[in-house]
Amino acid sequence: MKLSLLGICIFLLLVKAKAQQDPEFPKEFILHLKWHNGMQTNFKRGSTDVYVGGLQLIPQYTLVPKLLRAGIVLGGFYSNKKCQAIVGPTVSIKLKTLHAGPLGTVANIHANLDWLWGTQKQTLFGAGFNADIGNKFIVGISLYRDYTNNNWWIQNGLQFRLSKLKKKKQTII
Repeated sequence: MKLSLLGICIFLLLVKAKAQQDPEFPKEFILHLKWHNGMQTNFKRGSTDVYVGGLQLIPQYTLVPKLLRAGIVLGGFYSNKKCQAIVGPTVSIKLKTLHAGPLGTVANIHANLDWLWGTQKQTLFGAGFNADIGNKFIVGISLYRDYTNNNWWIQNGLQFRLSKLKKKKQTII
């Protein structure tokens, strides 16, 4: 039932999308709120994996329209029975635009590259793949290497766009 409702909501968002020629990664400021969860692991047999979950604010600005944007990750997370913080730069590059015929562009696939530092001396470097649906929300998966603590972070995430979409000026002939 919940999956059906989610599917209907996604379909309605896609139908609502205006027929545009590539609205993703326009030259503008964008702000996402990301909810993420996953685990820390060192992939050794017999070792325990530790849960990691939290919220991040990700402001970005498009440097190369329709291709590249950069920004910063500001977030908090819960792990090892502690609330902690994380910060660092991020870069997103659009890989593929998904078109839906007369509906126009409805989504894009992009990769992000992050370099993050945490309050407990974490030094994370990693990447993720994301699907930006309707320029409103993003689902993705990421993998980070923590060089200080010698482990890996595997996470999934759901992002919501907080900044408003810029309306395109319509020209009347």
